[in-house]
Amino acid sequence: MSQASAATLGYLRRRRRVHRSPQQRSDRFTGLYTVGLYTAIGVWVSFQTLRQSPARGGSATWLAGGGLARAGTVALLLGLLAALRYATWQGPVVFSAPEVHFLLGAPLPRAELVRVRLGRGLLVGAGVGAAFGLCAFVLLEAELGVAAWPMLAAAVLGPAALGLLAAALGWFVESSPTTARVLLRASPLVLVVAAAGWLGGALAAKVDPWSGPWGWAVGPLVAAAGGHDPGWPVQAALLVVLTLATVFAAWLGAASVSLEELERRAGTRVGLGASIFMADPRGAALLRRQAVGGLLGVRRLRLRHPRHRWLAIPWRDALSLLRTPGRVGWALVLCGTSVLTVAVAPDRKLLAAGAVVVAYLGAAQLLEPLRGEADQPDASRQLPWRWGDLMLLHTATPILTLTVIGLAVTVAAARLSLLPASTLGVALAACLPVAAALVWSAAIAGQRGRLGLDQFMAASAMGELGGPLHLVRWFATGPLVALVALLVPVLVLQGAAGHPAPRIHAATTNAASLLVTALAVQGAWLRSRHPPD
Repeated sequence: MSQASAATLGYLRRRRRVHRSPQQRSDRFTGLYTVGLYTAIGVWVSFQTLRQSPARGGSATWLAGGGLARAGTVALLLGLLAALRYATWQGPVVFSAPEVHFLLGAPLPRAELVRVRLGRGLLVGAGVGAAFGLCAFVLLEAELGVAAWPMLAAAVLGPAALGLLAAALGWFVESSPTTARVLLRASPLVLVVAAAGWLGGALAAKVDPWSGPWGWAVGPLVAAAGGHDPGWPVQAALLVVLTLATVFAAWLGAASVSLEELERRAGTRVGLGASIFMADPRGAALLRRQAVGGLLGVRRLRLRHPRHRWLAIPWRDALSLLRTPGRVGWALVLCGTSVLTVAVAPDRKLLAAGAVVVAYLGAAQLLEPLRGEADQPDASRQLPWRWGDLMLLHTATPILTLTVIGLAVTVAAARLSLLPASTLGVALAACLPVAAALVWSAAIAGQRGRLGLDQFMAASAMGELGGPLHLVRWFATGPLVALVALLVPVLVLQGAAGHPAPRIHAATTNAASLLVTALAVQGAWLRSRHPPD
């Protein structure tokens, strides 16, 4: 860098410091102090609570016997995938629109301007990894009760190094549209590898720590937790070498990004900030999907036109799912995780509730056409259906898709010996009504449209306590409806587990009756709705 460029950048830094008001510096310090304070308090309280009533025994044996290696490897692999996918539309280096137009367009060394943001992104990546490692340390130390300092070092340093590596790799993804496109297309393969690493049993527990940097970060943690991993020093060394080499390469390639890529991310950042300010997660999701769709393009798929007019809406929804297969993939991942979780631990009530919520999120992935209809309700007036009937037609394709997913996952659970053969028929028969309950719960929430200004005005009129509760109720309506519809029948079935056959049959009948009643109420409620204002 020439002396003139260095002097110009120094002058720019000084002017920024001068124009940063004391109130801005005070607000930044207060925010960091608040986050740090509450994080420390939460970690300490969680640790003490878990340490006073540790759930040792079977769980500790499972963790030390290979469960930690599999769970940790899969969790870090999915975290790395999420960080790299984030880099396809934002990434570790993001400038504002004025900076792209005026600062980066000036005759200044772009590499030096980028390195300031890149260094900040690397620190954020390492910090996020260390924070997740600290949470894992709290849970594992309370569960296992092993030596604290080795466990803390392994739990924090490994994920922190992986977070630093993820930020450096994210820069390569951000600076190359071709790399971003390859990553997006290879994401389903990574999910398959993660599933194999989780379901591989004892063989996976030995292979996972050597599978890549996500496994190398887990190896020292397994050894500190009392597990068998004699190669953890080599794994730690490999992780350090790879991280340092990747960070060095990213630092040298700071000028490789094009101005168009930074401008595209700056525009997305503006919309993302507005969506967060307005508490509009759907708007943020649409921005992300639009940015990713610009990389992958639009799939020009066709379906044969239906012969009956009432099939027009399901036909259009099916065509939408074919053109966005990622929604079906996420529904498969989320619903499959829920089914396998319940099959592994059928007597855990808390896990059953969490599985219902996760399955609801999977069903909600399939209802984008319905939410698009609610965003522009005036367009529905050109159709020959009432609003409630239109909503029910929009749920036909998602229900059939989710039913097929449920049948496939149930058969897979039976093949893995996670589901008794005696209950396979009941589980297969329950796929259709359970899918309908999940989809209609998501439709009840989705047909309202976006969170508008009138809702914020109503929340502000309710005061400091009622206002936040009103907004929380808005977002929690769908999961709560799904819990009411499905958790009660599940609890009835759990209460009859281990009892004689007549009681099991009676519990099955009662659960089916409750589910049918919930479906009738949901269907009638949906059919009675009117277009949102």
